[in-house]
Amino acid sequence: MAFEVKRQLKKLSDKHFAENIKRYIKSPYEFYGIHVPEIRTMAKHLYDENELKDFYRVFNRLWNSGYHEEMSLALYTLQLYEKEFDISTFYFLKPKLNDIKSWDQIDAVSSSIIGKILLKDYRLEKELIKLSKSNNFWMRRIAIVSTLPLIKTGEIRLTMKLAEQYIKDTEPYIQKATGWMLREAGKQKPEIVKKFILKHIHMPPIAFSYATERMKELRKLRKLKKLKEN
Repeated sequence: MAFEVKRQLKKLSDKHFAENIKRYIKSPYEFYGIHVPEIRTMAKHLYDENELKDFYRVFNRLWNSGYHEEMSLALYTLQLYEKEFDISTFYFLKPKLNDIKSWDQIDAVSSSIIGKILLKDYRLEKELIKLSKSNNFWMRRIAIVSTLPLIKTGEIRLTMKLAEQYIKDTEPYIQKATGWMLREAGKQKPEIVKKFILKHIHMPPIAFSYATERMKELRKLRKLKKLKEN
């Protein structure tokens, strides 16, 4: 199985694209240079061929390959087992999370796997709170992006709790994620989010820009406040 997957990946490889995508994603791992739709097609084949308990072994081989696309293939395939997710899925992933070094895989594991487990088992909230206090900013990003499926159900409490914690975080990837989740939360509970943004009107520019994408009046207010302060 692993040999056949690697053979297919090598067949699809594109050296020029590999160099470009590595620079864009900034991953420390090797790249074949394969487009996401092609990886997702392979993921569907793996899903069709394996029960979840068997796929965990395949996942480990892909994860330890040293190639970004093989790690992505592992994540994209695991996403397809959503109906079977439970807390044990998280504990299978937990020791692997520190291996992730790029935003694309962080967001894939957060919004499409961990966040979906959170919908089924609220015990996971304690694990996310722990991640939110990590010195590793990728772990902090996992914590808040994993609330996205909850947000879509109209439940924004955990998102707002983490946003309050992150609002002065100096890491750009955290500022972007915080603003992004505030924007999404604002689609569900606009008045709560608006009140939060007004309270933190001087939040970092990146977070503010993302958060107020649908609240342009707050951008005007922030400009006026800055003019008065100057």
